[in-house]
Amino acid sequence: KLLRVPRPIVSLADKPLVTDFLYLLMEQMQVCHFTEEDRSGGRSKVKDFPVGFPGIQCKHCCGKAGYGRYFPSSQDALALANSDRNTYNHIMKCRKCPKNVQLQLKALRPESSKNKRGSRKLFFARVWDRVHQETASER
Repeated sequence: KLLRVPRPIVSLADKPLVTDFLYLLMEQMQVCHFTEEDRSGGRSKVKDFPVGFPGIQCKHCCGKAGYGRYFPSSQDALALANSDRNTYNHIMKCRKCPKNVQLQLKALRPESSKNKRGSRKLFFARVWDRVHQETASER
């Protein structure tokens, strides 16, 4: 079985593209891969992805108990504001997330609608590429 080391999904080069809120929020996530447990999870709406399909999960709890794991089916689905809301709600409830991160996110949240026009799309295109990047050994 191939052991996959979690990869960050944002880079410092992405920071100028989006608000501090969105960057910090996405910084709390890392790459994960769909498993049989994701398919059978009671609250999972996504059940037909192949095992190994890339997604994102909370880097603090690693999506334990089926929460904090997301498998957007497209770049557009990843960029939806609803995804931000779901991620934010998880991070704010996550017992393993440091309190200072939660407080920072709470303080930054009101500015979340001030992304530079077009930059949000580029930011999520980069995130999508990182999440779906395959190394030669994974092919």
